[in-house]
Amino acid sequence: MFWKKMDEHMAEENAKEEIIEELSQVKNVGAQRASLMYEQLEVRSIEELVTLAQQGELTNLSGIGKATQEKILAAALEALASTSANEEVVADEPDASSEAEEVAVEEADEPALASESSTHELPPVEVIETENIVELVTPSGEDADAQAVAEGALERFLDVLICPNCGNESFDVYGASVTCTACRREYNFQEGVADLAPPYRKGANMSQRVMESRFYSRFYEEIMRPKLTSIVTERTLREEYALSTELLDLEADSRLLDVACGTGNFTRYFAQRLDALAVHDDAAQGNSSLLVGVDLSWPMLETARKYIRRDQLEERLFLVRGDATRLPMRRGAFDRLHCAGALHLMDDIDEALRNFACVLEPGGVCVIGTFVLGEGILRKIAKRVAEIPSKFHWFSQKELYQRMERAGFEIIEESVEGDAITVKARKC
Repeated sequence: MFWKKMDEHMAEENAKEEIIEELSQVKNVGAQRASLMYEQLEVRSIEELVTLAQQGELTNLSGIGKATQEKILAAALEALASTSANEEVVADEPDASSEAEEVAVEEADEPALASESSTHELPPVEVIETENIVELVTPSGEDADAQAVAEGALERFLDVLICPNCGNESFDVYGASVTCTACRREYNFQEGVADLAPPYRKGANMSQRVMESRFYSRFYEEIMRPKLTSIVTERTLREEYALSTELLDLEADSRLLDVACGTGNFTRYFAQRLDALAVHDDAAQGNSSLLVGVDLSWPMLETARKYIRRDQLEERLFLVRGDATRLPMRRGAFDRLHCAGALHLMDDIDEALRNFACVLEPGGVCVIGTFVLGEGILRKIAKRVAEIPSKFHWFSQKELYQRMERAGFEIIEESVEGDAITVKARKC
């Protein structure tokens, strides 16, 4: 009886693995999403995947929005059509022996052509599939240079990551996922976004829940963030971008981490600055910088990805879903770090600052933008009372500096405008 149950269990596991493998071959799915679809949505075939996508059920999975769902649906339909076409070809295939005779005659008639092709090496080709045409394209000239730059950026990105589960520093890359070589935990990695959030997470406070809502992320960059900025300071958001960029003192080969990047508004501004520096720096060899944005909110990262594609920055700007208090980055991996509009929302501010110092190399620059209590007794009291339900922490300048110094930073420069403060510090 025991062995019978074991055999049944093994058969079930093998069937599960086969289904997950089949689903993972669909573009924009990958092994991790396939596993989640199997477990949470009980998807057992590509046909069922198509049905759920048509019903809009895939958005129930974390990290899948409407746009991604549409891509998965299109890819799944394409996979089904391809499978049907292959089955028809196999059914209509002529007898092998008769076809072999025809091939033999053709080869006898064209000996020179066969000999010529065997003595010349063809360049590697890339297959580009369109709706009705399959083209063979050999990378050359500017395309080859762009491909080399993109591959170099991806290599630099993967080189700074660590597993949030065990701390290991190397990964195997399989299509749309990366797998830790030590603990074998698999993380989703699609369209430049690596999901390296910790396996376990405490409950989010009210402010964090707002930040992780799709409604808020949709209007964050155009309405919410500019409105908040206008309330606490006379500086415009564009001036905030310029100020942070100036304080970071970026160079053509800077390695910059933008913590709590949200929709990537600051991050994209930094990318444009780094691109401009690379153009005017021959030693940069195209662009040898590294730019990574990290945030815990999937809706924010999805919106950021949309803007990054719009601005054509997807091959040199990478995104990570991760926790600021457990940054999944190597020690000393970056020489610049930026965090704006977020430190006051973090549950453990001191732990976040220690993580900032950890991923910076000695002498690395850290620029933090946050909000202070400001002047006036009644105003300070009102802010302290509002902290209780919102968990939005208003710093005094002294408190902020003390926290940063305890984490291992030396304050270099500050800029205060109204209740907004931007601080430049160096890792000791």
